[in-house]
Amino acid sequence: MTYLLLSNLSKYYGNTLAVEKFNLEIERGEFVSFLGPSGCGKTTTLRMVAGFEVPDEGNILLEGEEITHLPPNQRMVGMVFQSYALFPNMNVADNVAFGLSVRKMPPEQIRQRVSEILKIVQLEELQKRYPYQLSGGQQQRVA
Repeated sequence: MTYLLLSNLSKYYGNTLAVEKFNLEIERGEFVSFLGPSGCGKTTTLRMVAGFEVPDEGNILLEGEEITHLPPNQRMVGMVFQSYALFPNMNVADNVAFGLSVRKMPPEQIRQRVSEILKIVQLEELQKRYPYQLSGGQQQRVA
């Protein structure tokens, strides 16, 4: 069964066509990379999948369910930004917990999962630090 289906996705910024009738079908477990020159629509396409941009044409289906017009917090899709997009007013643990809290996970489960994640990325000692107190590599691991 298709996990993610992009059907005839198009996006304009004013009169500029950023993505033209893009089609993609991804099966569960597949690993996909978008490669291409700057400005060819890679980031715009990913932003549409994540819900940060609304396509002007086309549909996005996740496990057969239409998600094209759902807000980002109602999609089971995550995205790591090039700029890391960390909340500067939140410490490492709170930044990691944010996505879980948006999904209405119980607080105790969030604390447990944050602890597991920080251990995996070797940042448990830095959980009370703020983004400005981290190196670029540490910020990337938090994101």
